[in-house]
Amino acid sequence: MLRQLRLFIVALVQTFRSRRAHGPARATWSFSFECIVRYLRRDWDETSGWALPRVRADLDARPFPQAMVRKTTTRDGELGGVPARWFVPPGAKEDRAILFFHGGSFVYGSGKTTHADFVARLALASGVTTIALEYRLAPEHPFPAQLEDAFAAFDALTARATSIVVAGDSAGGNLAIELQIALRDRGRPQAAGAVLLSPWTDLRMPGRSFVDNDPFDYGTRDVLVIHARAFTAGTSLDDPRVSPVHAHLEGLAPAIVIAGEVEIPRDDILTFATRLREAAVDVTLHVAPDMPHNPAVFAAYHPSGQQALEEMAAFVKRVLPEP
Repeated sequence: MLRQLRLFIVALVQTFRSRRAHGPARATWSFSFECIVRYLRRDWDETSGWALPRVRADLDARPFPQAMVRKTTTRDGELGGVPARWFVPPGAKEDRAILFFHGGSFVYGSGKTTHADFVARLALASGVTTIALEYRLAPEHPFPAQLEDAFAAFDALTARATSIVVAGDSAGGNLAIELQIALRDRGRPQAAGAVLLSPWTDLRMPGRSFVDNDPFDYGTRDVLVIHARAFTAGTSLDDPRVSPVHAHLEGLAPAIVIAGEVEIPRDDILTFATRLREAAVDVTLHVAPDMPHNPAVFAAYHPSGQQALEEMAAFVKRVLPEP
């Protein structure tokens, strides 16, 4: 807790000095939002040399916002033997569900801690029960453990819900679309749609935006390379099972792809959206103006983040129409 306080004070001072000298980092960034991004970047840089289990434990021990979570009914359970947490908004139908895969480069993150606020916001905005899957994490459990867990959970969920959307942010967006691809390849019914928030679509990370947007985002390519290697554990980074931009995408169910205008993987995300269009997939692309990675996660702090969340919820309502 003391470390977080120190980082916040440093970010506060940096933001004040930078804005006094040069104005806001982006025209639409408020002081508080810029301070948040700077805090997250300093936190990322400071923990980049830590062992991954230590980073995971530090994140899970933090006090995350609970106001939105308390507006849902939560319960813990399992899907196909995989731990999960249910976020049930008021009036949700029992036969409709969003299966959500959290981000965190496949090495950390949890629907119970780091992503609880966002999962609750998605459930409330869409009116659909959202289930955050606690899939296994690398390096202890490298690929394909995550996809195996996603399969098991999806199979179990189909026995409870007749209308399902898969969703995820960053690495979770990768897992959501890889599940859809694997379901298609096995001749199985896919989810009705995929909600992909800043999906990690190419683990080689070739996009120019990793350089151009570095001043405005809170992650860095060099650390993501470490995470990618921990996840793949020897599997080639251009293997379509881990980098869906290289997969055959024909025949996939509708998808929405959300990217932040100034996030570092923006160009890779846009390339993936183009590949979906070329494969005749029904794809909606939304680029959130002036937003870093995972724009909808910042719905409470910037209008572009709120708009991204609303776009995601509207897509869910479109592919899961009321009976």
